[in-house]
Parts: sequence; structure tokens; C-alpha cells
Amino acid sequence: MSNELIKELCNTPGVPGCEDEISKIVIREIENSCTSYIKDSMGNLIFQVNKTIPNAPTILVDAHMDEVGFIVSHIEENGMLRVIPLGGIDPKLFYGQRLTIWGKTQIEATVAAIPPHISDKAATGATPVEDCLIDTGISAKKTRALIKIGDQVTFSTDCVIDNDRILSKSLDDRIGLYVLLETIKKINKKSLKCNLYVSASVQEEMGLRGARIINSNVNPDFSIALEGTVSNDLPGIPTHKKLAHLGNGPEIRISDKYLIADRGFNNYLQDTANKKKINFQLTAKNAGGTNATAFQVTGKGSKATVLSVPVRYLHSPSSVCLLKDVTSTIKLLTAGILNIHKFKDE
Repeated sequence: MSNELIKELCNTPGVPGCEDEISKIVIREIENSCTSYIKDSMGNLIFQVNKTIPNAPTILVDAHMDEVGFIVSHIEENGMLRVIPLGGIDPKLFYGQRLTIWGKTQIEATVAAIPPHISDKAATGATPVEDCLIDTGISAKKTRALIKIGDQVTFSTDCVIDNDRILSKSLDDRIGLYVLLETIKKINKKSLKCNLYVSASVQEEMGLRGARIINSNVNPDFSIALEGTVSNDLPGIPTHKKLAHLGNGPEIRISDKYLIADRGFNNYLQDTANKKKINFQLTAKNAGGTNATAFQVTGKGSKATVLSVPVRYLHSPSSVCLLKDVTSTIKLLTAGILNIHKFKDE
């Protein structure tokens, strides 16, 4: 387990369309573990891990590089800023937050908040993100010299790893990306009896945009989207709405709003986990979506599913997951890849 790599992935900015710095980390970490890679027209990275094995199954494993965040949309006359959200962000979480603006330099700012002494007590509801003011406290002239329309903006929270947990922004999907990187670095290519491809995709948070063009380059038989998934295991939440639980291992997803995962492939992963004595949990829901949807229905299609690390408070400034769930996900993914040639269609 490389805590420093997890911290680097989580702390490095990469909102949709601005994944270049994350892309550099991915290339640095696994380029030497792969046979070749390409960067396509959208910025997706697609790696061929081993040399082609004729007549062997092809499996694609993906994690997306982008995180939810914002871009600067307007600079007021007094130098204050407006931003628009990229990805699903609850406006109630935005008010009063510290932000980092990635302009010519890294600039800290705050979402302007009205002190309770003078606020309208009768006001209800959250102000839309695009209507909030972002205050750097810097003069208008200097602001315009440092910041321009389109600069990316992220929550200003550093990754903390201690006491067997991770507390950070962007665990969706930097923790899935970490699982991918560690698996590829540790897997013995000589043991592979499949054609293994991995992708680090872009713009998932804006509608699975990057993933939609990956299948045509790979034509996989199987595909796995690695994610940080919703864990709602909190006091007071009805049991049937808690979804994945922290500490219970990776989630194998049965369904979400846009996906019905391949039953046979899911059963294979469950059998693999049982044989290896790896804890896992099954989740069926009708909300959310991942790149697995795109891999299932684009190109020639594929047997697709989602393997996820449970995460509390997704798409917020501070999400939480457990190191042991990360380790279990790496173990299950590794075993699933190494034994995929044994898959039998049901």
C-alpha cells in the first residue's frame, strides 16, 4: 500500500476536461509495466498490458481520472469570481467552503458566506453554485492577472491517511485509479492467460464521455469499471438504503440507474472471491452510473460490471474510505484477471 501515491492522486487537481496532471501520474506509474499505450483524441489513456495471446479472452479494466469540481465562469468588476459545477455537487455542500483556484498560481479562496448576524432568517433552500460569489481577497487587478475564465477550481482539502482510513476529496475516482495502478504494477504478466487492457478515462463525471470511445480501440469481451461507490451506512438510515458498508470489502454491482451488470460475470467474480476468501458485498440500486454502462453498449459491447471501494460522502470536500477495503479490492481484481480464462458462460 503506497500512502504517498494515494495522497498524490487525491491532492492533484483534475476536473473534467483538465485531467492532464493526473494523466502524467498514471503514465509514470505503469508505463514500464505495459507493452504499449495510446492517448486518444479525448485524452483517455489506453494501455495494452501484455502481448496479444491469440484466441484468449480480452478484458478491459477502467478507472476515470476526473473528479467533480468547478471552472471559473465570470470575474466581477471587484475581482470576485463565479464558477459553474462540473459533475453532481449538492449546493448545500458548497456554501462557505474553501476552494483552490488553479490559475497561473495556486490561489486559495472561499465561497462567500453571509454572517448569521445579518442573514435572512426566513430564507430557505441553498443558493445555486453558479450564483455564489467566490472571494479570494485579492485586488481586482491582480485577480485578472492570475485567473482567467475556464481555470479549474477544486475543494481545498488535503488527503489524510491514518488510523486505517483515508479522508479526502476526489476519492471518486482516485481510489479506483489507485486500485488499477497497484494491480497492474503487482500482477505477473507471465501468468496472464488473457489479453489485458487498462484505461484511465476522462470526463466520466460529465456523462461517461471518455468511455464511449474506448471500446472501439480494445473490443473487450469483459470490462470492469473501478469506482468509489456510495456508502450510506450511517445511524438512522433504514437498512435497505445503506447500500455498501465500509469494512465489508468491495462492492460487486448488480444494477444502477443505467446498468444491469452481466450476471454470469458477476457470478464469476463472486466465486473467485469465495475461493480466495475475500470479503465482498452485492448492491442493487436504481441510482448513479459508471463507465461500465458505456463499455456494455458501445462498439460490439462487452460483459460489463462494476467493482468498487465503499466511500462515505461522495462528491464532497471530505469523503471517507478504509484501507482494508482498498486492499481487498486489489486482491479480488487481481484474482479476477488471472483466472478470467476459466470463465464459463451460463
